[in-house]
Formats: sequence, structure tokens, C-alpha cells
Amino acid sequence: MVMTAVLSSYVFVARSYTRTIGFGDPNQPTLEAQGRRTLAYFTQDVQLASAVTSPSDSQVTLTVPQSTGGTKNVIYYYNKGTIVPPATVAVAETVGGYSVPPKCLARIDVNTSTGLTLHSSLLSCTFSYYDNSGNPYTSYVNYLLGIKQVSLTLSAQAGTSRNGTLTSVYQVASPRLLLRNKTVLP
Repeated sequence: MVMTAVLSSYVFVARSYTRTIGFGDPNQPTLEAQGRRTLAYFTQDVQLASAVTSPSDSQVTLTVPQSTGGTKNVIYYYNKGTIVPPATVAVAETVGGYSVPPKCLARIDVNTSTGLTLHSSLLSCTFSYYDNSGNPYTSYVNYLLGIKQVSLTLSAQAGTSRNGTLTSVYQVASPRLLLRNKTVLP
């Protein structure tokens, strides 16, 4: 009886462990880790931001304070991986001095021209903007003064169907993040 209890406990723990680390989906833990890291960076920068410039559905530039004083611009850019003829494969795009690989989201510090690829294997990535009352912007005309909240939604999938390693689609969305250091319109 004791051996049965020990063996069943071992099997239960082993199944839980393999589910947790995602042995069923080889790349899923990586996608989840990238999603958490992306949300952590994005949340911190948006909450510190005093201004939003160049908003679009695939890019946003935030003005954030530097630790040494003053401000710096940080770009979040999603390279959709568009193929432009005569090329046959998507190529990296250079933004703010940093090369962003296709189907990736990057955080670029414009002042130092350094960047960090936050998430790869993206199927989609969208930035959304809201005014102080929570109303969404559907056009970016006369947007700058009114943007008070920003959100990020992305979906990713890793692996390939050719060799049977295609993972399930991983989706993550931030809540509407308030720009805390931006003054409210009168």
C-alpha cells in the first residue's frame, strides 16, 4: 500500500511538472515567458510616460524619464514581416538604429539606438489608444493631446506544421494602461 501511494504521488507530480513546463507543446513556455516579459516592459514604460507620439496600430513612441534626469524616447515597434517584391522572404526593418526581425515586437531606446526583441513568432500585435474617459481612438487625427490610456494585444504561435511542432496559439493582452505622468486635458 505504501509503495502504491508513493508511486501514484510520483506519477501525479511528474504529470503536473510536464504540463507546467509544456512538454506537450515544445515552445509554449518560451511564448509565455516572452509574453510576460513584454507586458512587464510595456506596463512600466506606459505608466512612466509623459507623452505619446507616432501612434499607430503597430508602433508607439513613449517619452519616459531617464534615471540620470531628463527624458528619452522609447519605441515599441511590431515588424509585420511584409514581403516586398522582388524579395521572397520577409526581411528585418531598421527602426531607431535597431534591426527588428520579421514577426517580432521590439523595444528601442532611441537615445542610445539600442533595442531588445521582446517577442517573436507573432501572428498579430496591436496597440490601442483611449482618451481620458476610456473612449477608443478609431483615427489618429488630432490624437496626441487626448491619449491617456494605451493597451497592447498580441498572439503568437511557434513551431511548424511540417514537422508536427506547431504549438497552440498563445494570446495575451494588457489592460488599458494609464499614462500617469501625462496631464489631463482641461
